[in-house]
Amino acid sequence: MQQEVGEQGSRGAGEQGEHTISPLFKTFRVRVHEQEQSFYFPLESKPQFVSFDAGNNCLKTVSLEYPVPELKAQLEFDPDPISRIYAAEALAKKGGLETVKALFTALKRDSFWGVRTEVAKNLAEIKLDQAFDGLVAGLQDQDALVRRAVVEALANIKTHDAYKALKPLVEKGDASYYVEAAAARALGGIAAVNLDEKLKEDKVLKLLKSILEKRAGWNEVVRSGAIAGLSQLKTSVAALDLILEYTRLGVPQPLRLSAIRALGNISTGQTPVNLERILERLTELSTQTFFLTQVSVVAALGQMETLKAIAILNSLANQTPDGRVRRMAEEAMQRVQKNAGADQAVNQLRSDLDQLKKSNQELKSRLEELEAKSLSGMK
Repeated sequence: MQQEVGEQGSRGAGEQGEHTISPLFKTFRVRVHEQEQSFYFPLESKPQFVSFDAGNNCLKTVSLEYPVPELKAQLEFDPDPISRIYAAEALAKKGGLETVKALFTALKRDSFWGVRTEVAKNLAEIKLDQAFDGLVAGLQDQDALVRRAVVEALANIKTHDAYKALKPLVEKGDASYYVEAAAARALGGIAAVNLDEKLKEDKVLKLLKSILEKRAGWNEVVRSGAIAGLSQLKTSVAALDLILEYTRLGVPQPLRLSAIRALGNISTGQTPVNLERILERLTELSTQTFFLTQVSVVAALGQMETLKAIAILNSLANQTPDGRVRRMAEEAMQRVQKNAGADQAVNQLRSDLDQLKKSNQELKSRLEELEAKSLSGMK
């Protein structure tokens, strides 16, 4: 195992994304063979940062407890992208405006897209307006993987401002289908927790419906993203109706399979009547013999929280000749039983608590009556 101690580090002037490291690095090899060990190294001056396990050759969990200046230096100058990611994660835990500025700089300038994606995820964890502004700027990154990570980070913030920032990606599009799909999915998730006078359900539905009607494309990636967005609106009957429409025969296969899977997600917030509609549709679909259709039905049923899903899964497992589907159905039955069992346990606890409250109230009333009779007899 190696440990590198960098005494100096600098970035080439005017160069974005390149790491020009001073040769004044010292490498120490140590043997780690105990549960706890401390190491001390002689140096001429305090290092700018310490890079543990240079080259990341060992399986490990790293927790950096350095001061902010050292973490900033490592994020900027360490030649190893994995070490820069460790520094970004540690900085995000520190919080504060100085940290946000360092992460924002890395999001703009780091040479490796993998570091920039991790920086975006960590920026979303900092509850400051400046962190949000930095993420929005990341939507202009040249790498689609980074833009997609930024979209997913903004989706976790779930505010009106995040919705407004992502909406243009859905309306105007992006060079990457996957970025558009992530944005559509994110809009549904944000809207699900922010429906009010500013963000009305019908406006969100209209936007996602327009994608379904107009944005057919390669492998139905974008329209599948819209379906995923609709499935986030778990209490919406209109969203359910749209998803059900796209599970019918004749719909392009990738989109149809996405709609089938989405039925499981949206089912958890629907009324008993609409839940029965979903179960009926999945029962019909479970009789189809196409492998991917069966897999999608199993995936949908496995997300549900009703024991009625188990009967459909059991029937599918018994009738399918494909061992893979049978195994997935059996695993899905266990998940449903666990989800439904948890809900039943909570309901039972609530019932027991209500009964206990009722019993206590009855005992209190009887005591009051006895006290009243006792006082009456004394008179």
